[in-house]
Amino acid sequence: MLACTPVLTGPNHIRRAVLGVIPARYGASRFPGKPLAMLWGKPMLQHVWERAAKAEGIDTLVIATDDDRIAAAARSWGANVEMTSPECASGTDRAAEVARRYPDADVILNLQGDEPELETQAVTDLVTVMRADSALRMGTVAHQEPELAKFMSEHVVKVVLDDQDFALYFSRADLAGASQGGPALRHAGVYAFRRDLLMEFAAWPPGKLELAERLEQLRAVERGVRIKVVLGKQPFAGVDTPEQLAALEARGAR
Repeated sequence: MLACTPVLTGPNHIRRAVLGVIPARYGASRFPGKPLAMLWGKPMLQHVWERAAKAEGIDTLVIATDDDRIAAAARSWGANVEMTSPECASGTDRAAEVARRYPDADVILNLQGDEPELETQAVTDLVTVMRADSALRMGTVAHQEPELAKFMSEHVVKVVLDDQDFALYFSRADLAGASQGGPALRHAGVYAFRRDLLMEFAAWPPGKLELAERLEQLRAVERGVRIKVVLGKQPFAGVDTPEQLAALEARGAR
């Protein structure tokens, strides 16, 4: 059986490649089979793959799963698939497991398999930022939310930035008066890790803030990791429930 045991590694030679990983699992408690749910005539995961594949700067893009149904479907539309351990507790753990198989990858992207409106340009911009500054250890994406009332929901993750566009804090709460037009942005589930940080991150236990907010990125914030935030232009969000999928289907692709 594949094991999802974190391995701490250091750089042993120059690594410059960018690896994109789209973790996908079948057994989501709120929405079993979610990656293969049909949306606008295709499985939701296929929309994520196609948008990510158009991003510039990704050298290798793979779908990481422990489910044969997802693997077979992904291969049918031409995706590269890496099978991962069912013991992986999170998508980040799956990304770390895959990254160990690609020792030349310097930057690893963790792209969520339930974001069918993933903004290709935002992914490109994040890769560009990480390539341009080797001192950056982690990056992510956020965007303006035109519908301020959405900030009142705990399902919408907010982020506030410092004056250099690094994240100060992430929260499910109405952070910094976001629903009244405060300075918070809506966070999108796209992450870039420098290789060594990803391996460290996967080995760290969850911190108090992460457990309180149910936000994995706070594991890095608690340990002093500066997370660069790239501003996207097109709002997009993940699909958590069948009702959200139905709403997207009714609205139509954009």
